[in-house]
Amino acid sequence: MANPFAIVLVRHFPTKGNREKKYIGWTDEPIITRMKTKKISFETKQIIGSDLMRCKQTAAKIFSGVPYIENSNFRECSFGDWEQKTYNELKDEAQYRNWLDDPRQIAPPNGESMQAMEKRVLEALLETVEKVEQPIIVTHGGPIRFILTKFANIEKSFWDWEVPHGIMFTLHWPDKKAVLEGERCMSFSVEHLMENERM
Repeated sequence: MANPFAIVLVRHFPTKGNREKKYIGWTDEPIITRMKTKKISFETKQIIGSDLMRCKQTAAKIFSGVPYIENSNFRECSFGDWEQKTYNELKDEAQYRNWLDDPRQIAPPNGESMQAMEKRVLEALLETVEKVEQPIIVTHGGPIRFILTKFANIEKSFWDWEVPHGIMFTLHWPDKKAVLEGERCMSFSVEHLMENERM
């Protein structure tokens, strides 16, 4: 009989740059301190996630004492020369406006396209599923939106998914094979790990 399989996805807690609505894809910022957050008790030997500080700090806050395995392929999309800038600072640049029209194909200068991000995230996800039972992955808004777009049992476009900071999605499949074959999950649940966070 097949063993049910679940993947837990957690978006990191916010940083100062997030609050200021800056692009901070590969910028390595710490999370904001003094937030009211939940601690979660999971029977797990390890947490997997992005190698960026905000994900590691989030994991330490939620899953206290559980070893963290870094994987840079779970990073957010790289915004290249636009890192740490806001929409208002960039809105008059033609290259930026072109990117807004087609971010899947067009990359920011010295950054990466959404399609490039999606490719590495999918590779990291499938590799994790192969090796780890019931993985818990701490990552970023872009990777989570992509995984939900590809695997959730409700079909929505990338930007239609609401993925606020500190959200946790748990996706359920009948078995590991179903994930590796690219099947959509049977169901998913959502939990907010921060108070009053809807960003």
